Amino acid sequence: MRVKKLAIVLMLPVLLTGCWDNVDLADINIVTALGIDKAEDGKIIVTVQVIEPAALQSTSSGQARGGSAQPKPVFVESYKGETIYDALISMKSIVDKRLFLSTTQVLILGERFCKDGINEALDFLHRDYQSEYLTDVLVAKDVTPEQILKVQPDMEAIPAMYIKGTIENTAIRAKVKRTMLINLFKDIENKCRQVTIGQITKENEKTVKTEGTAVFKDGKLVGWLDQYQTRGYLFATDKVKSTVINIPVTNGKMSIEVSNSSGKIDVEFKNGEPARLSVQVRLEGIIGEYTGKKPLNSPDDIYKLEKILSQEVKKEIVMALNKAQKDYSSDIFGFGTVVHKYYPHYWKKVMDEWNDVFSKLPADIKVEAKIMRAGLIKSPMMKDE
Repeated sequence: MRVKKLAIVLMLPVLLTGCWDNVDLADINIVTALGIDKAEDGKIIVTVQVIEPAALQSTSSGQARGGSAQPKPVFVESYKGETIYDALISMKSIVDKRLFLSTTQVLILGERFCKDGINEALDFLHRDYQSEYLTDVLVAKDVTPEQILKVQPDMEAIPAMYIKGTIENTAIRAKVKRTMLINLFKDIENKCRQVTIGQITKENEKTVKTEGTAVFKDGKLVGWLDQYQTRGYLFATDKVKSTVINIPVTNGKMSIEVSNSSGKIDVEFKNGEPARLSVQVRLEGIIGEYTGKKPLNSPDDIYKLEKILSQEVKKEIVMALNKAQKDYSSDIFGFGTVVHKYYPHYWKKVMDEWNDVFSKLPADIKVEAKIMRAGLIKSPMMKDE
C-alpha cells in the first residue's frame, strides 16, 4: 500500500501538467533521482534513476506474473556530455522515452564536479522549468553519484525515497546539513555566507549514510565537516531542533535529548574594525539514559551535568569554527551577514576579502545548558553496593 501511494505522489506532477505541455505517462520516463559528476577528461556525467510504474505495481503486490522473477522498480542510466543539458538530451540515444525531471526527489553532486564549482549545475537547474525546487541536494564523498543511485536497499522499493528518508532522519538528529534546491539557489547568491550542502557516503550495496557536511568557498568544494562538527555548526547557526548528546559521567555514560535550542552569532567591533566573533547557544534537554551508579538526588548533581553538557556542545562548535577558519577560510556561519547588516560601510570595503578577515578573528563561544527533567526515576537501575 505504501509503494502504491508513493507511485501516485510521484506521478502527480505529471498528471497536473498544464495543457500547453500535455504529456502521456506512456511517453515519459519518471525521474526520481539525478546525479551530476565530472569525468577525468572534464566532460559532465549525468545519471538518472527512473521509476518503472509497471514494475512498481508488481513489487507492491509482492509477486510477478507467472511466478517469474520480479522486475526492478527502477533503472539507472548515465551519459557523458559537454554540458549537463547536452548529456541529458543525448541520453535519449540510450533510453526509450523523454526524461521527466519534475518528480526528482534527490540530487547527488559528485566530489570532482563540486571541486571545480557548482555554478554550472545551478545555472541549468534554475533555467529548466521542470526543476523541482524541494529536491534534496547532497554531495557524494569518496563515491560517485552513479554508485549511490545504484544502491538497492531492502527497506524501500525506490532508492531515491530511501535516501530522502535517511536525510530526514539524520536532520532530526542534527548530524547533516539538509539543503533543498530552492535554498541552494538563494545561498549561492549570498555574498555574506558561504554555501554548505549535506554529505552522503556509501556503506555497502544496500545502504548509504547521510551524515556530515560539504563546505564550499566561492561555489567550490573545499572540504568536509564530520557529524559532530556539523552539529556544532548547526548549534551555532540556530538550526538544531532536536538531537541526542552523550556525555561522560563517573563510572558510566549519559544520553541527553536536546528538546530546545537557540543559537546566535555576532561580530564585535572596536575602533571601526572587527575584533572578535561571538557565538551564544542556549539549550534545554532531558536525561534519556543513565548508566552510572550514583543517584541524581541534589540540584548540585544536575548543575554539574549541565556544565558537562555545555562543555560538550562548546567543543563541537569550536571544532566546526576551527575547520571553517583555519582549514577552509570559509565563513559558512554567516558572520558576514551581521557585518553587512550593522556595519555596511565597512562591509563595502572588505566584502571581497571577508573570508580572509573572518579566518583571523578570535572567537568567544558561550553555551548555557539546562536539564529540565531526569525522567521518571532519579536513581540509576544499578547502584553502588
